[in-house]
Amino acid sequence: MTQIRFLNGLRTIGGNIVEFSQAGSRVIMDFGVAADLTNETAASAIANGKLPNVPELFGLAEDHWAHEAIFISHLHIDHMGALQYLKQDIPVYLSAPSYRLYQTLIKLGIEKPVRNLHPLPFETPMTVGAFSVEGFASDHDEPGIMALLVGDGTRWYAHSGDVRLNGPHPERVAHWSQVFHDKKLAMFMLEGTTFSFDTETPVEDQSHPSAALTESELQAQLIMLLGKTKKLVAINPYNRNYARLAAIQEAAHQANRQMVWEPANAVILETMTGLKADQIIGKSITADALRQAPGQYLLENSFSHLADLAALPVGNYVHTNGEPLGDYDPRFQQLKDFLTAHAIPLTFLSCTGHATRADLITLAQTVAPRIIVPWHSFHPEREAEALDAATRAEVLLPEKDLYYTLDEPED
Repeated sequence: MTQIRFLNGLRTIGGNIVEFSQAGSRVIMDFGVAADLTNETAASAIANGKLPNVPELFGLAEDHWAHEAIFISHLHIDHMGALQYLKQDIPVYLSAPSYRLYQTLIKLGIEKPVRNLHPLPFETPMTVGAFSVEGFASDHDEPGIMALLVGDGTRWYAHSGDVRLNGPHPERVAHWSQVFHDKKLAMFMLEGTTFSFDTETPVEDQSHPSAALTESELQAQLIMLLGKTKKLVAINPYNRNYARLAAIQEAAHQANRQMVWEPANAVILETMTGLKADQIIGKSITADALRQAPGQYLLENSFSHLADLAALPVGNYVHTNGEPLGDYDPRFQQLKDFLTAHAIPLTFLSCTGHATRADLITLAQTVAPRIIVPWHSFHPEREAEALDAATRAEVLLPEKDLYYTLDEPED
């Protein structure tokens, strides 16, 4: 009989990790972190709940599993950040686009090397001992995102991964949600990010919430801002959302500007989208050139290079889901203080990768599983209450590190 153990992420955004085991077989879905591991050893991080309680994977105990693998839904830190601590040479599977992005990030020194990485083609079941695992293309602000389906020969279980229904690919979500419905899932693990906040959608700055945009609306508003601003515009995107990097460069072109990238994001753009970067700061263009014709350029500026803006004629700083992401990060206040001190207006153009509360309920109703586990939320109990009222499913708020088994299926 399959045992299900929730290893982390039950009351946080991210770090959600679940283990399925049976006899000598084990699969783990996602392997991220939701806490700072600075000055932590693997042992202390496990003791403090920052790493999952699987010491054998970190070289702290003997590994007895004959068949095991880790499956990663996507390449955000809160879903894969613990991989760098692996000692056991366990196979790690992720979608082909995410695999290519991971290898690029490793080559750039943004991520540490991880052994035994493998691409998993969409809708191609992978056998791991007693289990089969299949990944489905989905929609999130990391384009390689997968929803994951696990079968044990008797029952089916699924992990939504992070998901949105108002993104550029709703047809992907519609497809896998129907597949999951047809499988008559025994358990569906559903993210609940938007139930964490008092606002309807996540926002970076709780004191100045910005309007929630779709990706196409974000691009259109950026084009308008570029048209109205005579000076240089700086923009801070998240480099793992390479689809938005491409949209940002296209927005610059439509506003008759050239896009100036930092070297790392130029590589990501070109590797993941096939587009050629317009200009690369310090390589094909200098800060002097930006000062001479500021209205001709859109400049990427990461937080680590924020001080460079002090010597440039910047008319607006556009924050578009780059780091620091929100006001829970101390660096976020540093960003705002710097911009205020240099009289640079701050504009948020944000598009969340997470479904609205109403869309999460719709998704749960479509899948119609026997049991729903709300997680990936600071307040999963809010999602549980909404799901209990709107679906026929049993809603489970599990406890960390306990083993759960399901009753034998009815005829």
